[in-house]
Amino acid sequence: MNKLIKDSFIFWNILACILLASVLLALLGPGANAVRRNFEGIEPGKIADRDIVAGKDVFYIDTEATRLRIEAEERLVLPVFQMDEQASLRITRQFQDFRNAFKDLVSDDVSAESSILMLQSKFPGIFSKTLLASLLSMPLKSQALVYAEDILQNLLSAGIVLLPSEGLATFNQDYYELRRLINNKIESEQRAFSTMVTKEDIPEQINREISEKHLSRQLGSIVSGLVQTFAQENVFFDETASKARIKAVRNKVEPVKRAIGRNEILVRKGEMVTPETFARLQAIRNAASRADFGLVFGGLGLLGIAAFISAILLGKNVYPVAVGDRKIILMALYSATLFFILILVAARLTTGQLPLEGSFIIPVSLFVGIGTAISGQTFGYTYSLILGLVSAPASNLNPHFLMFILLSGIFASFMISISKTRLALVRASFFQALFQGLLTLVLLLPYAGKFQLVAGLSFLQALNGFLSGALILAILPVIEQGLNIPTRFRLLELSDVNAPALKELLTQAPGTYSHSLNVANLAEAGAEAIGANALLARVGAYYHDIGKIEQPEYFVENQKGVNKHDDINPRLSATVIRSHVKFGVERAKALRLPKEVIEIIAEHHGDSVISWFYEKAKAEDEAVRKEDFSYPGEPPKSKEAGIVMIADTVEAATRTLKKPTVPRLEQQIRQLILDKVEAGQLDNCSLTIKDLESIRHAFTRILAGQFHSRIEYPKQKEN
Repeated sequence: MNKLIKDSFIFWNILACILLASVLLALLGPGANAVRRNFEGIEPGKIADRDIVAGKDVFYIDTEATRLRIEAEERLVLPVFQMDEQASLRITRQFQDFRNAFKDLVSDDVSAESSILMLQSKFPGIFSKTLLASLLSMPLKSQALVYAEDILQNLLSAGIVLLPSEGLATFNQDYYELRRLINNKIESEQRAFSTMVTKEDIPEQINREISEKHLSRQLGSIVSGLVQTFAQENVFFDETASKARIKAVRNKVEPVKRAIGRNEILVRKGEMVTPETFARLQAIRNAASRADFGLVFGGLGLLGIAAFISAILLGKNVYPVAVGDRKIILMALYSATLFFILILVAARLTTGQLPLEGSFIIPVSLFVGIGTAISGQTFGYTYSLILGLVSAPASNLNPHFLMFILLSGIFASFMISISKTRLALVRASFFQALFQGLLTLVLLLPYAGKFQLVAGLSFLQALNGFLSGALILAILPVIEQGLNIPTRFRLLELSDVNAPALKELLTQAPGTYSHSLNVANLAEAGAEAIGANALLARVGAYYHDIGKIEQPEYFVENQKGVNKHDDINPRLSATVIRSHVKFGVERAKALRLPKEVIEIIAEHHGDSVISWFYEKAKAEDEAVRKEDFSYPGEPPKSKEAGIVMIADTVEAATRTLKKPTVPRLEQQIRQLILDKVEAGQLDNCSLTIKDLESIRHAFTRILAGQFHSRIEYPKQKEN
């Protein structure tokens, strides 16, 4: 379970399914049925054909009144404008640069023409030639610069505002808030829009200050030109802060609540349903639906329990296939969600005559059957329980639904688990149909007086069972290929020795093919002895050496008197031997073999050392590294992969055993297993000491049968 919670992707998918179930329960669940029927046929502009009466005391939110209240509160919110101190500083420095440059030119007695050209070059596109010529020609140059700088500072200090083209309509139209940074502290003040100075207002503000300073017309004209040249906006609309204020106001606004008394007439028969009346009815209906959600929330509690149980069970390694695989978990999760939706639809089809009405559209055996085929009988039984719990909230705690889903699911899981071939699934479909028909009759015995309805529903349930079986046949191969899952049926197909890949192995590497068959017999027996997936172990053994097809002549079982390794150095020999693992994985992926089979191929040698060539190379050069003579894989992570590794080693080693008596076989197998344990090759595959002993006994039994013609048993003399 912890693994599921830690996987954020699965966790968010679980939350999404729970949220979807909650929404659907509110819209389609039992709590919504009565409300919807009560308001059925009521539309704006139509005459009410009956009195619409409140069935109970209802408190609802008047959405229209609430909207008007929110709008009123929003119009009181002041928009926020931020003074940019950097912009002010930039404008001030630009003016000061101009002032200093101008004074330098005047003090150096540079001609007017040259001064104008030099200033226009240093401040391109800012000054007109006329303004500079007037400034240079007037006697009060310094006073003009002082007055201009003073007025410019006043304007910047008050703030020149850049108004946005849109976005202010929802705010207060009389006042705004100005924020500025003073002594590293943000200070705010409220100002009236009427006092706001924009760039269009600058000439008027300049003239007002010039008038207050009683400047002459010529001086005032030059000062005005200088200030307008440098004055730029330094106050800007803070959209983020303004919207945050709007949001905060919206969150604080209390909705307008209304009360309707029980049996109060909402619309009288013969009255016209106006849009206002209809909106009120809609609000009351929604409120009534929420008020009936006690049952819905109780059902969601059951859903939560089902999810909790699922998480616990899916986190345990008690299934033939790794149910901990994310793909399997997600498929089970979304299948249960789809099943929940079907239950909701089925519940809405009931008319109250029979408790199982509508259930014929629920393909219980399809959902449970596919789950069983993928993850085994134990998972099928568990999934039946989960789907039964899911049915409780969706069917208004209908016990008939619960019993039908639980028993039908358990029977479907049993039938799928005993079906050994796809053809056997057809037979299972007939039995499922018979069971569901009889189960419906038994559950509806108290309603025997409605024989025709009961018989019709029983027939539909039988048809449901048969069609579900047919759909399993159609859907299962798609899921197997799409998710690359090693179901029993797919593994049975892969275990066919006439498969093209195995035929190619027989043709190209007959010795390896024979070795793989022997390893498969050992691996299957070992897996059966400890309760592992014997079929997966057999298939993994069939394909574990498929990479030897690339260079079969370099492997001893395929050689006919000539050993190619005699002509090459040990390092190259080790490289060729190691490569069959890599080639095997590549071929397996090309054949789209299940991930579990590919892992067996990749791990059947682990990261063990090719000792023969390592020792040979070491005799020639003491500096050789073990890593250069080690297989590129990882130690086995599953029991099946560990069994195949041991079986591969045992089968190859016992071929060289002379006079293979039972005691010698037992001793050889024990030593080979011990070597793997000491090398750390079995540390990650969960095989216990007891498991290894059981595997050893199983291997000894199989090999004793194979070598029976050559075994010298205890107390038996050799001829």
